[in-house]
Amino acid sequence: MPKTGTYLITLNENTKALTFTAIGHFLNDSFLVLISILIVYYIAEGVSPVFLAVISAVYGIISGLLSTPVGSIADRNGNYAGLMLLGFLLIGISNIFFAFSFLFYREYFIALGSVLLGSGAAFYHPLGGSILQLKYGGKDAPKALGINGSLGSLGRAIFPVLIVLTLTFFGNVLGLLIISVYVFALGSAVYLGLKGISVKTVTERNAKHVKSSLVPYMYILLPLALMVFVRSMFTFGVMMYVPTYMTELYKSKIVMSVVLTLGYAMAIFGQPYFGRITSSLGGRTVLIITTVGAALAFLLFMAIDNFYAQIVLFAIYSFFAYSGFPNLLGYVGQIVDRSALARANGIIWGIGNSVGGAIGALVGGSLIAVIGMEKVMWVFVAFSLISVALLITLPRTRSQPTTP
Repeated sequence: MPKTGTYLITLNENTKALTFTAIGHFLNDSFLVLISILIVYYIAEGVSPVFLAVISAVYGIISGLLSTPVGSIADRNGNYAGLMLLGFLLIGISNIFFAFSFLFYREYFIALGSVLLGSGAAFYHPLGGSILQLKYGGKDAPKALGINGSLGSLGRAIFPVLIVLTLTFFGNVLGLLIISVYVFALGSAVYLGLKGISVKTVTERNAKHVKSSLVPYMYILLPLALMVFVRSMFTFGVMMYVPTYMTELYKSKIVMSVVLTLGYAMAIFGQPYFGRITSSLGGRTVLIITTVGAALAFLLFMAIDNFYAQIVLFAIYSFFAYSGFPNLLGYVGQIVDRSALARANGIIWGIGNSVGGAIGALVGGSLIAVIGMEKVMWVFVAFSLISVALLITLPRTRSQPTTP
């Protein structure tokens, strides 16, 4: 009979769980770049950069703050498929409002779409990550997370080109409506694939355990969240504004989208690679490698004035910067008790990664009109160097907490 606090998932569900969480990751992460691409169109329509910075921050803050409650609910009732579907529905509806923003009440619908997009984006990472962590355990979960994450990177890589081409051929309004239908269809398929998988607590006692189980781990979760927060100010800020920077630099939306796609595609290979070495080397070591690698590559991207060198350096940057899913959540799985994984994921990915990214977007967008886009990119370089310095705050080993 299972011990108190363990989870049930049958062996014949393994491939199904990995397959459909990977498809869900592909769908979810496609929309991480949506606002950054739409900003290019909105600026051309005369929308204030400061307003766009605020709505970008609202998107990230809502996503981050909702991640922990979503994870807590999932820890209690195990309804991962239903919660994930809710997130996808919110993302689909957000695209409808973004479509309306090109017709009337522009700022109103941009703001409403951003709120819904941020709300929908809060669901996938704590849920998908927890399913795989619970399935594979602390040692092997990073490998599964890496395979899963590579599909997220694929979505993020191809979506800039797909968005630009869809809006070019069908127009802004119809193009976004088509995208919303696609979200509803694929999100429903993910739900149908996951709904039969049982990932739930065995006893009611565990619901009480969830509330206190993170306390012994705060000595590492707090410095980790702070470091991730600053690192995300850098990486999310770059993701949000580098399309506009590249459009100004290369004088073409198509060239911009191709460079982004080539760069983001590197994380397709980076996610499984860093997931695998997180299992063998440990999460802290790999976090140091990826943080330093991303900072150095982006510094060189900004410093070298050569188109082909910039393509290569942005690809190297993306390889390190956007492979955090298996590394961060694999690291969390190595240090936190199984009974509170989704909640811990919410703290690191939600508050650290998403809220930190939102603040980075707000700072960057607020400075565009003051110092210009190129200097804003250098501000993000500064954030990257601060995140590297914060690596020294991470404890080298895990203590053995006393679990209630």
